Amino acid sequence: MFSSLIPIIAILSTVALPIGLGMYIAIRSMNVKHKERMELIRQGILPPEKSKPTPNKYRSLRNGILLVGIALGLIISLLISYELGLGEDEAFWVVASGVLLFLGLGYLIFYFLMRNKNEFDEELD
Repeated sequence: MFSSLIPIIAILSTVALPIGLGMYIAIRSMNVKHKERMELIRQGILPPEKSKPTPNKYRSLRNGILLVGIALGLIISLLISYELGLGEDEAFWVVASGVLLFLGLGYLIFYFLMRNKNEFDEELD
């Protein structure tokens, strides 16, 4: 009888327990923040307003450059591994190193673009 309950208990332990614990911690945290704000209001202190951080306006540019770098790395490294007739193990290393190389080049391109952009923005101030 108990042997049929073992898979059910295992599934509940791996899925429901972390979700339930996360929900408990989140609700408890919200409750503590609410009580803290109410106590500040009760003492006549206005709690500070939550301000949103300013979003990075160059995030899309960075993501686009990095995705182009990954795509170029995949295309070029797959062409190289196909032309050289490499086996599966050797092709993996060529593709992995190609993707990392072009990803790094994408980061460098973004850095140099933003370095010049920041210098230009400072001159306008």
